[in-house]
Amino acid sequence: MADEILSAGELDALLSGIEGSVSKKDSEVKETEETEQKLASYPVQKKGKIKQYDFRRPDKFSKDQIRTIEMMHEAFARHFGADLSAYIRTIVEVSVTSVRQMTFSEYVEKIPTPTSIAVFSLEPLKGMAVFEINPSIIFPIIDRVLGGKGTAISKPRELTDLEQSIVSKIIEKAFVNLKDAWHRIVEFEPEIKARETNPQFIQIVAPNEMCLNLNFEIKIKEHVGAMSMSIPYMVIEPVLFKLSAKQWFTLTKEELSVEAREILDEKVKNTWIPISVNIGSAKVKIKDIINLKPGDIIKLETNKKDDVLVLAENKPLFYAKIGVKGKKKAVKIVKIISKSDPSYEMKFSIQI
Repeated sequence: MADEILSAGELDALLSGIEGSVSKKDSEVKETEETEQKLASYPVQKKGKIKQYDFRRPDKFSKDQIRTIEMMHEAFARHFGADLSAYIRTIVEVSVTSVRQMTFSEYVEKIPTPTSIAVFSLEPLKGMAVFEINPSIIFPIIDRVLGGKGTAISKPRELTDLEQSIVSKIIEKAFVNLKDAWHRIVEFEPEIKARETNPQFIQIVAPNEMCLNLNFEIKIKEHVGAMSMSIPYMVIEPVLFKLSAKQWFTLTKEELSVEAREILDEKVKNTWIPISVNIGSAKVKIKDIINLKPGDIIKLETNKKDDVLVLAENKPLFYAKIGVKGKKKAVKIVKIISKSDPSYEMKFSIQI
């Protein structure tokens, strides 16, 4: 085989085959480069976070609407807390803890048993909503209304008829503030239609109906409890287009200053503040204080005919005369203290 010599025709055929293979490879390389250039011209999307979405439970409220509703009910919580403080004569703090959308069955499952539930209407809106106050806080409120110190009970129980009556008044106060919070969106009249203690007995909509769930925290001294509302989507659907931050601020821009001033004025006038009376002062040496015993007399710098000083939140406001009204000691206002009159500072050892 080594001695065989290729003819001229065989050499031409061999060279043409090599050239065809090379040109085919060049063509394939060119096509690959063109494809890569085309792919490079398309924008590459960065990987983002994947959020789960349950198509069986579609969201009915946008984030903007949820935020608007939260702002509305933050105002409701402040005003209701002020009204409740005046009603039970102690400081009550009410705050929004969450605003969520969930099915009605999920809301019912989260409510304790027994509890205080009111089913109410919102005419002219169609349908019903639910208002619930947890027994952990409702019993201290009832105890305060009945003259107690606001003591909680160790084991929750169903309310008596008298207690139900007190709770109804509290809920009605809440409804007044709820109506005020919504009045720029829609004018409605909340009205209690039914009362329950077992959440399983309330069926205002289908279990899988989406609802707006509002949760609040009520704090009275050392007692803390929950309050909640559930408003079905179908109830507020007709006014849902108004529940956007832009629409909300547009509606409130013109009337907010006047209305806010009126509300603030009303709340301030109904606020309880401590009043005290200062009858005088004296300077005593430490050695004399150490030797004081029952029966000793401390002579004040004020005379028996001098006026006493009346203070509100430790701020001097009036001069008064000491006396008796019925079986109680009392003072009679004789003069209003002006800011330009500092005469009380030396006599009563008070500075502001």
